[in-house]
Amino acid sequence: MKEIIKKNKKTLVVILILLLVLVIASTYAWLRLTKSSNTINKITAGNLELVLDDTTSEGITLVNEVPRSYRQGMETKEYTFTLTNKNSTSSYKLSLADLEKYTDEDGKETVIAAENRINDAKIRYILLKDGEVATADKSKILTDRTIDTGTIKKGQTISYTLRVWIDSHAETDIMGKIFNAQLSLIAEQTSSVTLTSNKLCKRATTLHTEECNLSYCENDGYASWGTLGTTITYGSLGTQGVLTSGDAFDCDVNGDGVYDSETERFYYVSTMTNGITTDANTAVLIYYNNVSGGVPSNSTSYAYYPTEINNNGPAAAIEQLPTTSQWNNVTLTNTKRTITSINDKTETAAGSLPQAFSYDGYSARLLTVQELSDGCKITVGSYASAELSTNCQYLFENTKYSSSDLKTYGAWLESPWPSSSYHAWSFYSDRRYANNCNVSDNSILGVRPVIEVAKTNIEY
Repeated sequence: MKEIIKKNKKTLVVILILLLVLVIASTYAWLRLTKSSNTINKITAGNLELVLDDTTSEGITLVNEVPRSYRQGMETKEYTFTLTNKNSTSSYKLSLADLEKYTDEDGKETVIAAENRINDAKIRYILLKDGEVATADKSKILTDRTIDTGTIKKGQTISYTLRVWIDSHAETDIMGKIFNAQLSLIAEQTSSVTLTSNKLCKRATTLHTEECNLSYCENDGYASWGTLGTTITYGSLGTQGVLTSGDAFDCDVNGDGVYDSETERFYYVSTMTNGITTDANTAVLIYYNNVSGGVPSNSTSYAYYPTEINNNGPAAAIEQLPTTSQWNNVTLTNTKRTITSINDKTETAAGSLPQAFSYDGYSARLLTVQELSDGCKITVGSYASAELSTNCQYLFENTKYSSSDLKTYGAWLESPWPSSSYHAWSFYSDRRYANNCNVSDNSILGVRPVIEVAKTNIEY
């Protein structure tokens, strides 16, 4: 027991049977996901306490199951469960572990020989958490039994939905084979780990990727027939001691002592400027995803301003930015900002722009046209197709650039368009350029947070 507490690590096996039996001499399969009990399962070791709660789910039973496409797979009944951390920050891993036996409907227990196990490559699943929207690129073949990893803070609850089905490419070699697995949770306390530095941001050690799925990325060469293959890699690991547009960083914006490479990923754009004020000692970093209510979201879009007038600043858009309580470890240099447009203009056709636009209550803001121009080495307003692809492809992560199933084409900039009374600047993934949009249009653009970090507070 002392050894368990010392390591703060323990495996929790939740008996959720994923039973796949393909009947010999039959053209259909029987897929069953069942629960063995209605108990709440808990890991407790030292200061570590994680709770996996599946009591609200009825489980899944699918009979006469056949190989399915993604869309058909999404018609299967979902299994739901939650993971709650009641103590210190912990890292965790959810996986589907092999079971050596299964029990059929008659209660007979059978040992599964190795040669009778169905190949993982024939099973497809989709695991969504915290209200994520299902898209084809989120469904995966079970080539790796690990289905989710991450860090969970004290008091945080993660909600999951899971669907499992036979992949549409499965052939007759699966007949008579069995897939049997249980959901397992491994967790380890991380809050006591000594960090390599106490700086807000440090260089990423891995990069985010997406698969090009018949969308605008093909025009940049990401395709099975293209020169770059189908995998898009966002950002760069950079050069030590040098800040370059696109350098990837993990920033502990929520102050939990963890640099989360999945949810705290940022890209360096440029030094801070709006054309009127410039601070070469402050770095501007943009988030890897759009947000909704301060939470990462690639399925929501918002207006810049609620009505067709562009000289009041992005009053509607900023309501989605992370608040000072959500990202409590980072602050804006000044929450009152002078809004400018291209060529540092301080007015539009609608009138003068705000000289003290308020970001009070928020830890982040929107990117300016001047910062985009500097970091991406473009001239905003030139409308040159693919002008952002060379230096600022990282702006397209979690947009329609990789998949038409995603919601937004890009995100709003802070800066309005001066020649109009109802347009503002934005970046787009379709033609990979900077363009403008009607400020009240809430259907195609998202809100992407920018943080301001003193260069001395970045480990680079």
